[in-house]
Amino acid sequence: MKTKLMVLTLVVVISVVFLGFAQSSYAQQNTPLVKQKMQQQKSSVFREMMERRLKDSPAVNMREFIESLNLSEEQIAEINKTLLDFQKNSLELRNRMQIEELEIKVLLLEPETELAKIREKLKEAADLQVELKVKTIEKYLEVKDLLTPEQQEKLPLGIPSQIFALEKFSTGRMMNSFCW
Repeated sequence: MKTKLMVLTLVVVISVVFLGFAQSSYAQQNTPLVKQKMQQQKSSVFREMMERRLKDSPAVNMREFIESLNLSEEQIAEINKTLLDFQKNSLELRNRMQIEELEIKVLLLEPETELAKIREKLKEAADLQVELKVKTIEKYLEVKDLLTPEQQEKLPLGIPSQIFALEKFSTGRMMNSFCW
């Protein structure tokens, strides 16, 4: 009787262990598939969202506009040279503007804040902003002069707002995306 009970217990234990392994193996095989399908759905939704954003982005619109001008190699080289010069000059102005802003913060931290000094620093920062906008317009006009009359006709009236958007990025990252 003891032997039969021992064999029966052994068979039950082996069956339970086998079923446990089978269930574990089945779970491991199916879990990645579910996760993979979820990840694929998430990535495709993300991809579609990014494609929509990129399609409507100012950089893509600007690139299409630039391509529509049909620039010659010489024009492209000259425009790129002009833009690089502008980046160098504007970087100096932006750095000076940041220094002015930091100096204003320092003045605000002083125990006795002097409004006259802050006003002076604000005027200096504003003057630098005006100077940067004037230089931006000058570079735009330089680039415009490099274009043929037919290419100039394709330009939007006035000064495009995109060139002023470039000023909002202190490192000129936006400028790089508008390379000719």
